[in-house]
Amino acid sequence: MAIAYKSDARMEEHMRKALRSLHSVVRALLGREILGLALLVVGSAVFTDTARYRHDENHLLRTLAAQGNELQQTKLKLQETTHLLASAEEKLGFLNRHKTAVQVTAFTGHGVFASGLKTAKSYAVPHHILPEDKVLNVALSPTARRNLHARMNDYIVLLDTNQQKARLARFVDTTSAKEPRPVVDVFFAKRAEALTFGRQHYLAVNISAQDSPFITEDAAP
Repeated sequence: MAIAYKSDARMEEHMRKALRSLHSVVRALLGREILGLALLVVGSAVFTDTARYRHDENHLLRTLAAQGNELQQTKLKLQETTHLLASAEEKLGFLNRHKTAVQVTAFTGHGVFASGLKTAKSYAVPHHILPEDKVLNVALSPTARRNLHARMNDYIVLLDTNQQKARLARFVDTTSAKEPRPVVDVFFAKRAEALTFGRQHYLAVNISAQDSPFITEDAAP
């Protein structure tokens, strides 16, 4: 029995050692699996972060490029606006420096101007209100011509007394040489409308003058 016991004890000890060895192997294998899994997770995370970083970086670069283009367009628009503003200020200053008082008078002419020039194909104001979208045909008295330094076919801007509206006119004829006042005769189509308009006070500027900032923008008749 003692021998059997010892054999059994040895067997048990042997089995415990084998079991411990098996546990060690299992722990080792499990550790390797866990390590491999951990490395896989970490690698995936790194790959994902790298891909996300590259995506974010590309998105950022595209965003910066788009913003750069928008900024460039804004700069160009600002330069254009600045140029237009400077041009408008220059023209306004010219109008303020050269405006002179005139008496705008309705004129029918019965088909001809005072010089005998036919008016059949010339624009004639149809109503008693001067239009803002047409080039008016006008005759200047000697005084008005002198005050405006006007030459035949020059363009004249007529400003109402509050300077809120402007009309463009073309100097195509002269009034009677005996007219002492600074008169601007506007060609009207109908006598009744001309009588309704009568004579009104305006300010006038010759925008075809040599020093005019409008000189390259003179309208066609």
